[in-house]
Amino acid sequence: MDIHLIGANGFIGKSIQKINNKFNIVPWSHQSKEKKYFLDLYKEDSWERFFLTKPKKVILLSWPGLPNYMETFHLTKNLFYSIKFIEKLVELNVEKIVVAGTCFEYGNINGCLEESIMTNPTSLYGIAKDSLRKTAFSIIEGTSTKLCWIRIFYPFGEGQNPNSLIPSLVRAIKNKEKYFNLSSGRQIRDFINVKDLANNFLQIIDSPKSNGIYNCGSGNPLSISEFVKNKVEELNSDISLNFGSMPDRQDEPIAFWANMNKFKELL
Repeated sequence: MDIHLIGANGFIGKSIQKINNKFNIVPWSHQSKEKKYFLDLYKEDSWERFFLTKPKKVILLSWPGLPNYMETFHLTKNLFYSIKFIEKLVELNVEKIVVAGTCFEYGNINGCLEESIMTNPTSLYGIAKDSLRKTAFSIIEGTSTKLCWIRIFYPFGEGQNPNSLIPSLVRAIKNKEKYFNLSSGRQIRDFINVKDLANNFLQIIDSPKSNGIYNCGSGNPLSISEFVKNKVEELNSDISLNFGSMPDRQDEPIAFWANMNKFKELL
């Protein structure tokens, strides 16, 4: 079975290709070295080669510009082009579309989060993704296309943005730095290995029962301080963690994690 992967050269896209041993992944990306697999979300004329393949199953990861969560392009460009792209997929009678959403859709709310909770995003990124979700489900209404929306929590692992928390820590350790500066570390998050996240995407697109919104985290709440300390121990480092030397973000809740029951029931 062909699975067309849009945004194949990103953090999650690369992991999906690496762990896959069952499906024929067709990798589309604006970074593709092969012209026949070039697709830029911002360039509609680059979509035509993809549409000519008459895809049946599509994973849509592409979302340029991350991790700048408060930039207006999330609304003016990413949301605009993503809606047009999904409209075209539905016109082509694609059987199933799996779209990458975000836990930021929930907004400033604490606790174990279920998919049924009303969303109230605060970042422009979260607002754009939430708007795309609502629009996409409206677009497929009355059609044969099935839509799965994946609310991603906090992935980490191979290929992650080098300026993210763990890659920055690893770099500091390799450089034999004495200190590593952090916020208070008291925030509780849901960290998921990108390999597990990639596997979740493939299971969801493969399952004949999958439909609607799915959280994709580990389901295990963990403080940032504990997460970082575990990595330092794993690397057998004596670097000093300088908690509190950076301010905590005020636009995010102090503690939230994914309720994974719906995904577990799917399996």
